[in-house]
Amino acid sequence: MSERSNTSRALSLIGATALGLGALLGAGSAAYAAPQDYGDLDPDRTGSLTVHKYLHQNGTAEGDLSEGPAPGDFTDPVADVVFTAYPLLLDGAPLDLGVSETWYDLNAITPGSACTAPDGYTLGAPVALPATDAEGTATVSLPVGAYQVCETSAPAQIVDRATPFILTIPMPYENGWVYDVHAYPKNGEGTIVKTVEPQQDTGLGSTITFPVTVPIPSMQDAWTGFAIRDELDSRLQPVDAAAVVVTADGAPLDTTYYTVTVVGQQVTMNFTPAGVAWLNEGPNAHVGTEITVEFAGTVVSVGDGAITNQAELWPNNPGFDPSVRPPLPSNEVKTYWGSLQVQKRAAGTTGPEGVLNGAVFEVYNALDPYAADCSTAEPTGAPVAVSGETEFTSSGTGLITVDGLFVSDSVNPAIDAQQRCYVLKEIAAPAGYVLPADPFTPVAVKVGATVPGDNVDIVNTQQNVPPLPMTGAAGQVILITAGIGALVIAVGLVMVKHRRRVEVED
Repeated sequence: MSERSNTSRALSLIGATALGLGALLGAGSAAYAAPQDYGDLDPDRTGSLTVHKYLHQNGTAEGDLSEGPAPGDFTDPVADVVFTAYPLLLDGAPLDLGVSETWYDLNAITPGSACTAPDGYTLGAPVALPATDAEGTATVSLPVGAYQVCETSAPAQIVDRATPFILTIPMPYENGWVYDVHAYPKNGEGTIVKTVEPQQDTGLGSTITFPVTVPIPSMQDAWTGFAIRDELDSRLQPVDAAAVVVTADGAPLDTTYYTVTVVGQQVTMNFTPAGVAWLNEGPNAHVGTEITVEFAGTVVSVGDGAITNQAELWPNNPGFDPSVRPPLPSNEVKTYWGSLQVQKRAAGTTGPEGVLNGAVFEVYNALDPYAADCSTAEPTGAPVAVSGETEFTSSGTGLITVDGLFVSDSVNPAIDAQQRCYVLKEIAAPAGYVLPADPFTPVAVKVGATVPGDNVDIVNTQQNVPPLPMTGAAGQVILITAGIGALVIAVGLVMVKHRRRVEVED
């Protein structure tokens, strides 16, 4: 093979590397522009690198290193990605592109993984490009020379960063030279979606389940790690690791592919070496497979009523080092809870008078829990258990207190509702009082704390008792009547006696 053929082959390979053609799909038929110059290199000329950043493409268009893309060539630009160009140094000196041997050696260079220097070379002072704009584009001026270009910063959703590539200014192209080079490195984007299962049990001590789903993203490099982590709110007690369910496209995932650990509030599903090997079966064999982890926690307290939850995806970061690659956060979800207090009192009383202790109640879900008006709510199902208890007794100042009832969440209807209807049932009245004819009282439970004034008072009337013996007012009336009769008789006798005496005297 001739020297000219070797040089042409070397130049062609360098051009392909800079374009990142391995990340492009298909071979398009783009109309390529002409080189900027021909003949000998100009060592004093200043060139540039323009990066065009997109997600992996499904089309057949190819990038052109001599010019930017035409409108519509590519989709899904990626903003806020930073690339850095590092001059390649040999024995501490920049490579001299005016020497033919330099070009032969460039042919054998493999960029260092994780942006380390290629074997036999060192990296010079970094030259950072500005962050890509909304169109995915960033440009920097560069003098003539050879560089290793690395993606050094990207948004968290970019889980598959571009591999480092070798760049020369100028780039060989169509038997000429391009000093203002365009490169098209691609990214893979990750997604992580968290939701909340509809709440079945509605009292404190119930379990909330947060399914988290991650479609396996494409990855140019080999997989080295895959983990999904959830830091549960302090008001939730994580369930045992053995109870965490993991599926792939809805079917149970092989348990040898992952482990689940619980450390404090932190729950982590982490792929084992066997799981990583499964991810690496073939070229992205499992791209799109949905890995779902059902994180769960038991509600142990309510606090302000809003319990938030957010998970993280840790791709290719087995050391969980955010400085290496920050985790991708999921969307945030919330569940809302409230505590209930209702006043118990004797009929006809107000304020602090007449409050009644010792009444026993059960709590029921309402048939229509999100009615606009809870005053007509009807009970349904079995009594609600709160911290294992189903009976609640009025105490202290006559308050019926239920600490911890579910209100709503940010996912399931009624989304973010601020109150929910329940029904109290009085099953035992205070001593000396009778149960109401209708023992059910509809109540509204609000997020946080529901005070007595938010609901109607629940009243009792006193028991009837047998009448006392008649020694009171009625007996007195009889005695008074008898006394008056006796007095009338006495007066009559006196008058008769007086008349007879007058008659005798006459």
